Amino acid sequence: ESKERSMAPSRRTTTNTTSSKSAAGRPEGTDGSDYKYRMTVESKYKRAAAARELLQRMLLMQVLAAFVGWLLHVVVLSGGVTSACSVANIVSLLSAIAGFAGRARAGRRGMLRVHAYASLSTAAVGVGLGVLSGWKDGSLVAALPCLMSALANAAAGSTTVVLLSS
Repeated sequence: ESKERSMAPSRRTTTNTTSSKSAAGRPEGTDGSDYKYRMTVESKYKRAAAARELLQRMLLMQVLAAFVGWLLHVVVLSGGVTSACSVANIVSLLSAIAGFAGRARAGRRGMLRVHAYASLSTAAVGVGLGVLSGWKDGSLVAALPCLMSALANAAAGSTTVVLLSS
């Protein structure tokens, strides 16, 4: 029975939380020089977290630009849902979904690669379509939806490429 008592957990509770601190505000048993041994986050992990946050912002910008570009093209310019610029904006939205899926888990680098390739190729197509539609109609307004989405695709795709290379 004496062994069981010594093995039992202590039931003492501390009611005064300041009793473990000295008057100077530091814990008892230290002279204040132990800060050198405290754990810190390595800079590479801080950079990776900052890159993931930047990627999330770029993906949100890509979704917004593609949706607004699609709305401008279909509703304002009456370009039609099946026009090349509308299809490029829809591909941009699908690319952003792949980017969000790849960003959600570290093991899904393949989804980030799909996002990078789709975004950069859609950006190139969007610039081409924007220039062609602006040239054909003689108006920058007709080229604006494609060019706006292409710029967002290029920014998001290049951010993903940089994130994948690090």
